[in-house]
Amino acid sequence: MEKDLDKKLYNDYLNGEKQAFEYLYRKYKSRIKCFIYNIVKDYQKAEDLTQETFIYVMQNKVRENKSFKYFIYLVAKSKAYNYIKIEKRRKEISEIYLENNNEPVEKDVLEIIAKEETKKELLESIECLDERYRNAIYLVNIEGFSYEETSKILGETLQNTKNLIYRGRAQLRKKLLKKGFDEMSKLLKMVLIIISTTIILTGITYASIKIYEKVKGEIMMTPNYTSKISSVDSNKVWIGTFNLVWNDFMDEVIGGPVEFENYYSELANELNAQSFKVDQLNENSYYKIQGETSYELKNKIEDGIMKKFKETSTILDKIEWGNPQGYILYAMLKKEFNYIENFPILSPDVFGDSEEKIKYFGIDSNTRREASENIKVLFYNSSEDFAVQLKTKEGDEVILYKTVEENKSFKENYKELIEKEKEYTGSKIFEKSDIIKIPFISLKAEINYDELCGKKIKGSEIFIRQALQTVEFDLNNCGGSVKSEAAIEVLEGITFQKGREFIYNNDFILYLKEEQKENPYFALEVDNSNILLSEEN
Repeated sequence: MEKDLDKKLYNDYLNGEKQAFEYLYRKYKSRIKCFIYNIVKDYQKAEDLTQETFIYVMQNKVRENKSFKYFIYLVAKSKAYNYIKIEKRRKEISEIYLENNNEPVEKDVLEIIAKEETKKELLESIECLDERYRNAIYLVNIEGFSYEETSKILGETLQNTKNLIYRGRAQLRKKLLKKGFDEMSKLLKMVLIIISTTIILTGITYASIKIYEKVKGEIMMTPNYTSKISSVDSNKVWIGTFNLVWNDFMDEVIGGPVEFENYYSELANELNAQSFKVDQLNENSYYKIQGETSYELKNKIEDGIMKKFKETSTILDKIEWGNPQGYILYAMLKKEFNYIENFPILSPDVFGDSEEKIKYFGIDSNTRREASENIKVLFYNSSEDFAVQLKTKEGDEVILYKTVEENKSFKENYKELIEKEKEYTGSKIFEKSDIIKIPFISLKAEINYDELCGKKIKGSEIFIRQALQTVEFDLNNCGGSVKSEAAIEVLEGITFQKGREFIYNNDFILYLKEEQKENPYFALEVDNSNILLSEEN
């Protein structure tokens, strides 16, 4: 379905619908940039070459016997190797190669890896994996066997083999990324490329999005409160807005857990648990709505969020409005909070290993202490293990937790925090000799959970076109604010909010009972068609 959708959108673009190409651009931009980076090893040049790739594809029609995905990756590789001026590679991806080569781009990329990187390093890291993952990854990525061949060698089902490889790669990635990107050896870069080639087949995965965001130094957006927070040295953020639209998608559109045909999504599985629900928010904090992607609904959303929050949307223009086959679930979460007393601004200082000085607020020996009434000490076990709560006029609690624990979910960390608070027997009053120093925070992030997109959902004829989430958060000496939007746009083949279907075309029971009588006087179980009339009778 993903291949057919790409083809349709590209043909629409060729027929004059320029907006159709915007979807292809958003879908493939991050993947192509990551792919090119692994060749040129230069972020800025990867950005430039990505733009050149899309310009070339826009100006040169994809040949009839090539898919859009196949063609754009070959063009991207051509741009990358032309840049680094490797004559041998330029010949491999010349125009003749584009016209005549029939090998999948995934195989070609892995051949390049095998030539340019040593297998010894990869083998050593694979040896660190759990045994159940080790052989599966070795057979596929070192020996080059297909999933089907590997499943036969291991005596596993095809689906089990795919799951072993998926989870093994995730485990390998976590082990390697602990060292940080700047310290990556050729091995880690090789693994990044291997994971990227897998993405070409299945759509970009949640795990790979996180890798790429780490490469760029941006914040990682965790889609679920219960998702593990990796130990990668990067900021992470979660907000429940996407959970709200996912819950409605499950309950009111699909009618149960969301599962994809021929594809297992760990992200969808986590979201299906519905760990965050609307009843955990005050109704004044959110706005949500769903319906067909009509311009009337778009106007209704814009009016709704303006009236409720005095806010505008940053994602609505990315929706394909006016498509009669489209349906959207949308939510906005908005909060503002103010401390009881403003905190003094402190002298700039460094944060962590950074040499750049940043802004802080709080209370020290040289500042007034009126703002201490904002602070409730939850516990203080050591200079590396403590938590405070900042009180606000609105009643929202700002909880700051300092801990050395890693690789736990936000939920697990919060549960641990509550347990430590209960066990703490020291003073919970912010004393005159105490100091507190908190950095100013300002973040803005947006993500499309591509792992969830372009795959047919079991039991339906629909697929998710986009799964968007944004978050903006600010924290300063006066208070803070958080704003987040989320949307799931689905397409094709389902009539939403349709009537119930009372179709007795399989086993059923029939009763006859007189009115006002307690029990029936006749019962019939229809188990097969022997007593049913054929169309000829």
